[in-house]
Amino acid sequence: MATLEQTLARGVEEGLIPHAVVFATDRDGSFTYKHAVGKAQYPNDEPIGEDAMFLLASQTKLLTTIAALQVVEKGLFGLDDDVSGALPELGGQKVFKGFDGEGEPVLVERETAITLRHLLTHSSGVTYDGGVPDLIKLAKQRGREPGSGATVVQRCDYPLIFEPGTSWSYGASLDWAGILVERLTHSTLEAYMRQHMWAPLDITDITFWPDASAGLTARVPGLTTRTAEGTLAPWTLPFLNTYSTDCFGGHGAYASLAAFLKVQHSILANDGKLLKPETVELMFQPQLSAASAQALGDFMRTSPMAAMMIGEFKPDIACDWGLGGVLFLQDDVGKRKKGTLSWGGMANCFWTIDREAGLALTFGTQVLPPGDKGVEGMISAVEVGVYEMAGV
Repeated sequence: MATLEQTLARGVEEGLIPHAVVFATDRDGSFTYKHAVGKAQYPNDEPIGEDAMFLLASQTKLLTTIAALQVVEKGLFGLDDDVSGALPELGGQKVFKGFDGEGEPVLVERETAITLRHLLTHSSGVTYDGGVPDLIKLAKQRGREPGSGATVVQRCDYPLIFEPGTSWSYGASLDWAGILVERLTHSTLEAYMRQHMWAPLDITDITFWPDASAGLTARVPGLTTRTAEGTLAPWTLPFLNTYSTDCFGGHGAYASLAAFLKVQHSILANDGKLLKPETVELMFQPQLSAASAQALGDFMRTSPMAAMMIGEFKPDIACDWGLGGVLFLQDDVGKRKKGTLSWGGMANCFWTIDREAGLALTFGTQVLPPGDKGVEGMISAVEVGVYEMAGV
């Protein structure tokens, strides 16, 4: 424990991170750990608290996945049902094949249904417009900036980049899944999660709208960025949720890590409070087609974004996508074990549920741009340190 806390303190002192909050527990609650270090509003000296409300960014995707699986359990929709009826804006999209010689977009009719399973596993053909040069060009042709739009439909109204189920691309699929939950339950994602996810776990500090409560706003730590010189600086520009009016199920939630760990623990313990036992088992099973799994493997081996989402890992370790995160199919010795589900977010929060070791842990800091080597090292130190403390 001392070694881990010294490592995090040194990371703050050396300017690798502005702060860090770590929470961890095991299946039966006999092992618990929490720790906070650093400055809440860098570079001001006010210390960050264990109750800090982190911008989860893509950690939100786990919450939205659970909400969608609850909808499946209620019989409102099936994992392999076509989403086009409930999401006509998405169902009407064609497959984008680039541009012709005249610079016009080439769009072909989709041959395969887009299913909820495709949305939950990033195999739908939906991607983020800012990460694909041709989509950036298409956005410019349409007179819009990549990533702009206050609602999911406005921001994510793009053609698919491949036929559903034939590849893998990280993107806005979970934002569409969140809209699906809203339309099927006649609710907002915030209201749905508050009633069906947060209340059963006695959670009061997860929200898409921290500004609605002065008490929560005061607990949101400042975002920072890495300068060209390698130092930290406050981030002062608009970011993911600045202009949002929808609950973005892919990136929009804020939470204390104590609250987020309650969600993780419910899944780890398979206690039935959020999902039925058989649904939890499904979360930890490979979900991708062979072609999609190959594309995911290529992403994990070659994309800097992969390290941003889960920290340091052996890039040749076999993986698939479960329901909620990347699913490791082999041990990463000294850290996560085979069958672990894990993911993170753009502002450098991350989570792990390792059922074989019986551990759940989450780490939070707020540093942009993602994939920063110093942050990856902190994430790795946290994983190793928590596993050692837990004796697994």
